[in-house]
Amino acid sequence: MPDPPKHPVEQPAFRSMMLTSLFLGIVLLICAAEGGASSGFLSIVMVLMFAIFLISFGLYWLAWMLREHEIWREGRRGREE
Repeated sequence: MPDPPKHPVEQPAFRSMMLTSLFLGIVLLICAAEGGASSGFLSIVMVLMFAIFLISFGLYWLAWMLREHEIWREGRRGREE
């Protein structure tokens, strides 16, 4: 029998995308704070990176909560039988 697909919380690609967008957002924040000719473009990309991080973190947290709730329900179902 093949292994079941991993839960999104267990996917390393999802976590790495989330942390990469946070890291790039911080780097771009530092670069945009120094100023320069392209600070407007860097600011837009920085906001985009932080938005990707916030959305992916929210999805990660929601998936984790739903997974923990399902584990709790399965444990409760086992005790009631």
